[in-house]
Amino acid sequence: MTTTTVYANMLAKFEADRLDDERLRRIVEAGSLSEALKMLGDYGYPSGDGSVDGFVVAATNELIGFVSENAASESVKNALLAPFVYNNVKLAYKSRFVQTPDAYYDCGTDNEGIARGVYDELENSIAATLEKLDDENERAPQKIDFALTAAMYKYVLGCGVKSVRNMFAAEIDFKNMLTAARMIRLGISGDEFLDGGRIKKSTLENVTADEFAESFERTPYAETAARIAENGFSELWRAERDADEFLLLVTEPLCESIGGYEPFLHYYIKTRVELKKIKTALVCVKTNARAEFYKRVAIK
Repeated sequence: MTTTTVYANMLAKFEADRLDDERLRRIVEAGSLSEALKMLGDYGYPSGDGSVDGFVVAATNELIGFVSENAASESVKNALLAPFVYNNVKLAYKSRFVQTPDAYYDCGTDNEGIARGVYDELENSIAATLEKLDDENERAPQKIDFALTAAMYKYVLGCGVKSVRNMFAAEIDFKNMLTAARMIRLGISGDEFLDGGRIKKSTLENVTADEFAESFERTPYAETAARIAENGFSELWRAERDADEFLLLVTEPLCESIGGYEPFLHYYIKTRVELKKIKTALVCVKTNARAEFYKRVAIK
């Protein structure tokens, strides 16, 4: 089912802002994981199964349900749900030869069928990628992840909605820039860059440590690139945080008409970023590493 963009955006704005900095601070200062999860329940989040991963899956399923029921376009809905579908496909495919976590999302995939090599119910591009992996007898988890991630981005960029394409293209650019930074840090090279971003692959493949900041100087990611270089290509989680903030800015609803897709996309990105912060908080509570939370998550 799809709705009008105005109605979808109004619903998204109504659902937003369950978690402010004060509530996040209370969660990370909770005395135990169960206490933190109870707080989240009081704030309107699903309870999950009492574990960190259980909470993340339950809360993500809530987002999946909201997008499925309220997206104003079938193509937008399919694009926004694609990361969760591909998550399931990756886990199911790799479950044939490695132990994978039970972290499947509720987005209609036949996980047991995929594990057996049955791809009939999958979208054509996903099925074709899996068949190619079968033909190559690929068993390296990293290569499987890359192949399926590349296929996912190719699919979502074909959705035909400019604002959605812009959002995912920016996500690709950040992933590619981080890949380039990791390769420099490790002293390796390789063809592990995703297609579909705005940064040329030739730039990514030839960038060096000395010219890293300069290589991205005329892109929207210049500040992040400069910080990566200044930090000596360490603590790349800071760049991942920059990516989240950039995507929130790209979809900022206050700058767009209520009749566009941006407010809905902003809610989608904001919820995913919010769940990352909550997961970090819960892990830090569970491991009694609360100081690490304040280092990694910027709150007032």
